[in-house]
Amino acid sequence: MYERAGEAGGGTTAAAHTVHHPGGAPVIAVLLLLAGSTLLVFTWLSVLRTVFVPRRRSSLLMRLAVRTAVGGGAALARRLPPSAGERVLDLCAPLALMVVGGCWAGATFLGAALLSPALAGIPPTPREIARFMVLRDDSGAALLAVAGWFAVLQALLVFGLHLYRVTAAYSRRERTVAELSMHSLEPSEAEFLLAEHLRFGSRDHLDDLFRKWTAWLADIKATHTGYPALTCFRPATELCWLDAAVLVLDAAALTHAVAPAWAPHSARSVLDAGSTCLPALARQLGIDLPRPAVSLQGREERGFEHSVRVAVLAGLPEQRGYGEAWAHFQHWRTRYAPQAAAMRVRLRYSHGDDELAVCRVGHAPA
Repeated sequence: MYERAGEAGGGTTAAAHTVHHPGGAPVIAVLLLLAGSTLLVFTWLSVLRTVFVPRRRSSLLMRLAVRTAVGGGAALARRLPPSAGERVLDLCAPLALMVVGGCWAGATFLGAALLSPALAGIPPTPREIARFMVLRDDSGAALLAVAGWFAVLQALLVFGLHLYRVTAAYSRRERTVAELSMHSLEPSEAEFLLAEHLRFGSRDHLDDLFRKWTAWLADIKATHTGYPALTCFRPATELCWLDAAVLVLDAAALTHAVAPAWAPHSARSVLDAGSTCLPALARQLGIDLPRPAVSLQGREERGFEHSVRVAVLAGLPEQRGYGEAWAHFQHWRTRYAPQAAAMRVRLRYSHGDDELAVCRVGHAPA
């Protein structure tokens, strides 16, 4: 009697458990299904936004990763000796890319694992889900785990494509700067760059220079706004890419200011490109500067009259007076030079003493 009662009682208890668990397991499986689906959707939206349709800005994940890595690296670099700090800064942008790739692969794996209780019919416990995802399940539903691993592999392959595009754009940027650095000019010596092309070339030769850098600036704007980690990659040569851009833009502004009728059409084109590219990159770094009346960043010790004299002696026709040429030169320079100087400081391309030059406003030299 007692045994039968016990058996009956045990049956009642088992039945009670049976009623409770089957009712809860489907609910948990549905919740995991919703969580996994949401995670996969947001992950692959990030992948598509970053790699295939970056347009003028990348995905939120990439922007946050770059901002965090660069901000943390800069804070650490300030507490280290210069050489060690520079090595830390070298690793910031690559680290941000690796973190994003790891997040894509990890989130894809986790999303596929969360789908398994509902789609494969396994118990919604961490142990059973892990056993299923490592292909220890002998049922036909194991194909779902294979599909999950295939999705992870696909995320890694897409990340490899992104790395290829970023490194290719970085190589294009630095190769053009390296060619300019062979002239052995200082960043503020735009008049000597102009004079060199006037003495040893022709107007067409100068036109080719400005055309080349117009295309370079267009490529910089497209790639560096779409792939924000590129802006934080350190220069490969002693001539910083921002300094190189300002050097060529100053040469074009000087040409257009002194000899507007003689200046090749590409001088105006490169100035337009620089005036849109550098402010766009500055805004991406959180820099929004008011346009000053005069920009002397990098040219504090170089008088404009001397610059005009060097260019004119090299063959540039003097079609405007000094005062009018100065006004036109500043009309262009105030659109790109302050942003380039601010970015140099934000990216720690310059020493702390140079920070005073970011917002420095001067007057026309006597």
